[in-house]
Amino acid sequence: MVEITYQMVLSTLQTIALIVGIYYYIMTLQNTRKSRMIEMVFQRTQTRTPEYFEDINAVSPMMTGWDTVDEFYEKFNVEKTPELMAKRSSINSNLSAWGYLLREGLVDVDFVCRFNTPIWIIRWYEIQEPLFHRNRSLHNPENMKDFEFLYRAVKEKYPHLDVNSMRAQDIVIERMREETRGLGTSL
Repeated sequence: MVEITYQMVLSTLQTIALIVGIYYYIMTLQNTRKSRMIEMVFQRTQTRTPEYFEDINAVSPMMTGWDTVDEFYEKFNVEKTPELMAKRSSINSNLSAWGYLLREGLVDVDFVCRFNTPIWIIRWYEIQEPLFHRNRSLHNPENMKDFEFLYRAVKEKYPHLDVNSMRAQDIVIERMREETRGLGTSL
């Protein structure tokens, strides 16, 4: 017959207390991480104001009408279009912040894509990629690395999308509008 001693009971209770303590510590770390994520994501979503979308619309013409980096900077530079360059920088910084959150594991690609459409992230990056590479070689080797991380993650999840996909999407929307006009409804 096994004798239960005071020492055995005390040792068992200490082991259980240690396991509960470790579990509590791990849960506290996970809750802290979730709280940090929620706070950082909340800060990111605060940028989604009407002004942010107005900035996107204002900057959109900058994304066409040039073939080389030099041509872009001839048309659009801080001296000629300071407001547009500031808006472009703000949009890029916002996407870089999403990339940082993604890199740190605080959000996942699906979550980011709830706030920014995948085609828009891909298109926005691919159009500006030569500009980013130029800035990296001349000024800052880390220029837009977090945005690039976001782009690569989104591109991996949606490999069929590219810079030309937006035109295809426009064609589909136009066809849908034509079809609904025939039905007497609007889109």
